[in-house]
Amino acid sequence: MISSMSVIVIGVGNSVLTDDSVGLQVVGQLAEQLHNRPEVITLQWHTGGIGLMEVMSGHDKAIIIDAIVTEGGKPGTIYSLGTSDLLHCRNVHSTHDASLAVALELGRLVGLPLPEEVKIWAIEAGDVSTFSETLTQEVARAVPSVVGHVFRQLEATRSLAGEQL
Repeated sequence: MISSMSVIVIGVGNSVLTDDSVGLQVVGQLAEQLHNRPEVITLQWHTGGIGLMEVMSGHDKAIIIDAIVTEGGKPGTIYSLGTSDLLHCRNVHSTHDASLAVALELGRLVGLPLPEEVKIWAIEAGDVSTFSETLTQEVARAVPSVVGHVFRQLEATRSLAGEQL
């Protein structure tokens, strides 16, 4: 059962494609730190679009962590994004699924209880095509910072909800 103020933190990626696993690794570290926070659910997820939208349903807030590839981007760069920012990213559209922005819009149109706030933390990837379970050095160096950003965001959410720290 979902509590009155529920936050879902989702790490998206592929665990065997080098930097594409960064979202999964960040969420893995956060899960260890958040074990005493029943209002925060952590999830490692492997698909985007409609499936991602469905797992966010019923939560007040969603935080997504994923790798990103931008034109001319420097590996390890951290981006703080909203769903509208995704229109400028690679792999936004697929013949097999809708983009997250489109999926959220469709979900709202059919009345799904979707989060009012969706925050995306993206880390510029250096390599998303080599089979490896190890992040590149630049991306690995960004992980602790993203963990800290998300943790502080969750603490601020907790404070705004009037809970004791």
